Amino acid sequence: MGKKLTTFIIEGRLAKPDLIKDMWVLRRAFLELKQSEEEDKMYFSRFCQREDTYLLTFFDEEKRLQGFFTLTFKPFSKPGSKALLALSKYYYVNSAYRGHSAITSAAWRVLPKAIWKFGIRPLYVTAFVFPSSYVSLSRTFGGVKTIQENKTTDWEQQILENFAEDIYGSNWDSTSKLVRNQNAPFEENQGKTEEIRLLREAYEIMNPHWRDGVSVPILTKLDFSTIRSILSTSLRRMRRGNFAES
Repeated sequence: MGKKLTTFIIEGRLAKPDLIKDMWVLRRAFLELKQSEEEDKMYFSRFCQREDTYLLTFFDEEKRLQGFFTLTFKPFSKPGSKALLALSKYYYVNSAYRGHSAITSAAWRVLPKAIWKFGIRPLYVTAFVFPSSYVSLSRTFGGVKTIQENKTTDWEQQILENFAEDIYGSNWDSTSKLVRNQNAPFEENQGKTEEIRLLREAYEIMNPHWRDGVSVPILTKLDFSTIRSILSTSLRRMRRGNFAES
């Protein structure tokens, strides 16, 4: 595949401070912070060490960190229904490695751990997104659900709002269903295809003030259709071979 990456996965509570520091430094290059660096470092470190959080990290042949993402799991239950949410709060990859098959396939190595702990239950992938991540995840999953578009069921809306409040506290706006006071990315890929343009337009309608650090909660159920779309996207990226962002 040209550029080789080695994947390391560790529970956040077991991560060494040097690893979390390297992750923060990589992430910092992509963001305009809404708080001081020290405050951001503390928040980032606490979140990465949160219960049921895994750090998925990717190193090149010189053992330099080229990307990482986090996965945080939380179960929900009510009479007659169960669900498990998987949140990727942080996802940062240097441009030369975006779309690398090692990164797109890494999450499958964590799912057995979550199933072992929480049992078999419907699994939802969730994120709180800006335009580029909304476009990328929509294309990867074959579509996503947002509260703003009223595509979610009552149960899905309930667990998504509960999770958003748990993760973001007072920054979760229960009226607009948006997360405020977030670090906005420096750059958002505009893309060249009609599909990307339409997805970006849909996002801008839902969240025109994203540049002020406002993000949109999304979720998608990990069912056969979603898995098929993920595999199709991964194969397309592998064949392309240049790891460019889709």
